[in-house]
Amino acid sequence: MIPVLFKIGPIPINSYGMLLVLGFFNAYFLLKKEFKVRGIPEDFASTMITVGMLSAIVGSRIFHVLEHPAAYMGSLSNFLKIFKGSGFSWYGGFVFTAIAILWVAHRRNISWPTLIDASAPALAIGYGFGRVGCFLAGDGCYGRPCGAFDLHWPVPFCMAFPNGAVPTEKIVINTPLIELAGAIALFAFLQYMRRRLQTPARLFALMLVIHAIMRFAVEFVRVNPKLALGLSQAQWVSIAGVCIGAWLIWLGPRLNVPEPEKKKKKR
Repeated sequence: MIPVLFKIGPIPINSYGMLLVLGFFNAYFLLKKEFKVRGIPEDFASTMITVGMLSAIVGSRIFHVLEHPAAYMGSLSNFLKIFKGSGFSWYGGFVFTAIAILWVAHRRNISWPTLIDASAPALAIGYGFGRVGCFLAGDGCYGRPCGAFDLHWPVPFCMAFPNGAVPTEKIVINTPLIELAGAIALFAFLQYMRRRLQTPARLFALMLVIHAIMRFAVEFVRVNPKLALGLSQAQWVSIAGVCIGAWLIWLGPRLNVPEPEKKKKKR
């Protein structure tokens, strides 16, 4: 694959990092448009992206290290790998970002149910940008060998990653592209539902539940280590996501969310 797109002098521009930047830019424009409709100050989109980028990088790295602790133990050189190299967990970034942004929103008196609903489509397609980055980098988030499931899918759904950041010569299931397809479908569904679903927090809840179910399912063919009871860290977080989503669906009708202020037309 293409872990490094190009170099500016001695500085390598990694494909995964570039896709993350593109994902955040895309999220900024989606959020700004949605904030305008929902009565959230449009300038909060830039604040949200800034806070989101910092907390997502820290959180995703921490979750990845917790998921693969053996790779960072045993020597000082292994420990220092924490601060460099590939390896990020989407769920880690999501959890840290959610906490940070909701705290900032609370300080600015922004309605949290309105904010999370406005953010749902951007989160869905943002995950898709991340999956493209994983595919180009070949960073090890691919699936098990296709032969283990007697699959004979064509390239690119079954392929090797000999030049990836985590190389493999085996023909493996290309889970990043499968997840990308799911992210695009989820984004399209949320875009369709965002004006039809008026109950507060329901749009975000749907995003959370559907994404969690998809991620739970795809983990069965990914190579992530098992945490407990035969399930990976991502699967346990997915179960928590479904529970939180169900709670938000129940809570939605009970929330008192102010209507967005309509701008007066100039005469």
